Formats: sequence, structure tokens, C-alpha cells
Amino acid sequence: MPLTTSTVFRSAFDTGSGPSTSFSRRFDSARSYCVQRFSGSVDRETAADFAAALDRVARDRVHGVVLDFSAVNFFGAIGLVLLQTFVDDATERSIPVVLVGERTVSRPLEICGMTSYIRIFDTVDDAGRELTEGEIGPSTTKFAAFE
Repeated sequence: MPLTTSTVFRSAFDTGSGPSTSFSRRFDSARSYCVQRFSGSVDRETAADFAAALDRVARDRVHGVVLDFSAVNFFGAIGLVLLQTFVDDATERSIPVVLVGERTVSRPLEICGMTSYIRIFDTVDDAGRELTEGEIGPSTTKFAAFE
């Protein structure tokens, strides 16, 4: 299955529920974050598309990155290597990275020991809320991915 991607930039002032005039929640943070969504497979055939999408995110000035893997149905070893490189680069720039995904993605990350460095959330809203209101700092990952 081919890989498709989309990028959305949000701020802490985004409610995530569309245009609404009655919103009672108060945000104290003006941080912005990027949501990079992926769907399909991350494997050798789609590695270039995956890397290009991550590069797009790396060029932008944001306070955090949410990588949404909730629609990914396969996450191979090449995805782990590219993700590690992305997280290391983001760490050097003091940008926290969090993930959204199901077992398809979380299991390979667990096996590599990456889940102790990068938090995985159930929803994009939870991940974004933690980036803007929480205490998530830049990830520090050192792990090995075996092919």
C-alpha cells in the first residue's frame, strides 16, 4: 500500500473542533506544533516519501511535532532508522517529538527501546495538549534498529 502524508500546523489556541464561537477552555500557551499525518505502509518502497515528509517538518519553526501514525498499517525497520534520525535532529534543535499510533507502530518502537524516549498517545488532541500545556521536552534517543 502506498504511503500518503499531510501536514497541519496548529497552535495551542486551536480547539481541534472546527470553527466555534462558544469555547470555554482557556489556553495559557502560545506554542505552535506541527501534526504530520501518515497513512499506508512505511517500508523500503515508501522510505523516500517518508523521509521527504519528515524533512518538510524539520524545516519549519515549531515548538513541537506530533507524528500521527494512527492510519499506518505497516512500519518496517527502515521507518525506525528514518524516525531515529528525525528525532535526533529535532533533539539537537530542542524540539520535542511525540507520536500517535496503534500497535502497528508502537510494537516496533517498544522492541527498539524507543518508547522510553518518545511518548505515544492515543489521539492527536491528547498529544497536542501535552506539547502545549505539558512538560514534554526534547527527546533524547539512542537506540539500535536491526535490519
